[in-house]
Amino acid sequence: MLHILFRRYHYHQIQTRISILDTAKRLIVMIFKIRLYDPKDLEEIIQLWYQTWHQTFPNIQHPQPYPIWKSRFRDDLAVQGEVWVAEVEHHIVDFVVVIKEEQYLSQLFVNPEYHNCGIGSALLNKAKEICPQGLTLQTLQQNTQACVFYEKHGFKAAKLAVNKINRQLNIEYEWKP
Repeated sequence: MLHILFRRYHYHQIQTRISILDTAKRLIVMIFKIRLYDPKDLEEIIQLWYQTWHQTFPNIQHPQPYPIWKSRFRDDLAVQGEVWVAEVEHHIVDFVVVIKEEQYLSQLFVNPEYHNCGIGSALLNKAKEICPQGLTLQTLQQNTQACVFYEKHGFKAAKLAVNKINRQLNIEYEWKP
């Protein structure tokens, strides 16, 4: 009988620890830092971008290999756009690229472990701050989670187009203040 009581207590103790750890993770997530991109962030951003894209679209074979993603970011996006990152415990968990002259939100990627924590919303608000007169963006039509996110933040679907790189159907969104 004593053994059974101990096992029940031990099980409760394990459940409590899991609950506490889960709660602690959520609390830690809320503590994040937004800062401008630094070239030393390149590899960490490319890994986040590449992995998140492939996790989001496991059934799509992207036509470009990892080194092309890296050179595209380094030579095009980071040069033409304003890049902001969000860090949790000194690790980049989100980034946004805004091309101010075009009022275009080029990229917004959040590590899936940090979805629904407010970090993506914070960087989207940063993009709106950079372009207070309005923004456009494109996302894959099948990325329903992103579509819901953008619509929740005031973006309106404007038109359909085909993505020039991966040949998938895109939705263009617009935000006007």
